[in-house]
Amino acid sequence: MDLRRLRFIVRVSDESSFTRAAQSLNVSQPTLSQQVRDLERELGVELFHRGSRRVETTQAGRLVVQHARIVLGAVEALKEAVVEHRGLKRGSLHIGVTQTFNALYLPPILTAFASDYPTIDLEVSELANAEIVDGIISGTLHLGVGIPQDAELEHIEPLYRDQLMFVCHSSHRLARARTVAIREIAEESLALLGERFRTRTAVDSYLEGQGVAPRRVLVFNTFAGILQTVSRGGHSTIMPADVSRGAGANDLRFVPLDPAPIERVVCLLSPVVGLRSPASIEMARRIRSRFAAPYEGTD
Repeated sequence: MDLRRLRFIVRVSDESSFTRAAQSLNVSQPTLSQQVRDLERELGVELFHRGSRRVETTQAGRLVVQHARIVLGAVEALKEAVVEHRGLKRGSLHIGVTQTFNALYLPPILTAFASDYPTIDLEVSELANAEIVDGIISGTLHLGVGIPQDAELEHIEPLYRDQLMFVCHSSHRLARARTVAIREIAEESLALLGERFRTRTAVDSYLEGQGVAPRRVLVFNTFAGILQTVSRGGHSTIMPADVSRGAGANDLRFVPLDPAPIERVVCLLSPVVGLRSPASIEMARRIRSRFAAPYEGTD
């Protein structure tokens, strides 16, 4: 099976367009279409439904594209392993991380790595947890840091705990409280992340478990947007306590909730051993050493 054809179908699936895929691959559209048709004949299935406005990946196509990503990831890992074996310092590393980790922990780690390995191309994607897990599974990410659900991945290493807290402006009615009773949330206008983010899932689960709903919800796709809104007063939020260490939190108060939400565990997520590149192994070592204190799991 031709690896070139596998790259072609992955790009068509990502772009949902033969025209855009051909442009990004720097090949003619007739060549791309013919290669895809040849692969469809070889496999005996239709990979794409060719509509007048959009190309849709079929159910069989999604299965093939998923495995194609794994194969292509393995090929890239093989190339980088050979490069490392030959003593050359070049390659690439794509990391998927949560917003909090990207803002608070990754910059010094990434800067040091880039200085030590100046010929390795680095790409960091700030993603929702589910997208990080999908990227590790599909091979589009070499390494991830996030909060996986049970049994999503086999190679998970706990790094540190994450605690949700109530956050408000210093002028808010609850700013001086030692704890915020859960019943108080019913009077609040909460600025929260969208539902595709696992932090939002954790907040919703906590509130539903306590039988409380906020008076109003404003939805954002970044913590930065939430912090700016809350800092202007009139709205509050529930977010990870670690955010208090970042920029933009000076006029905000982080107050424990009562009862306290269940702690979450932020983890280092790695692909299977055969798909790990030398660059990802070294970056994983550096991230691991940043949180070198022994992790204490919950009972």
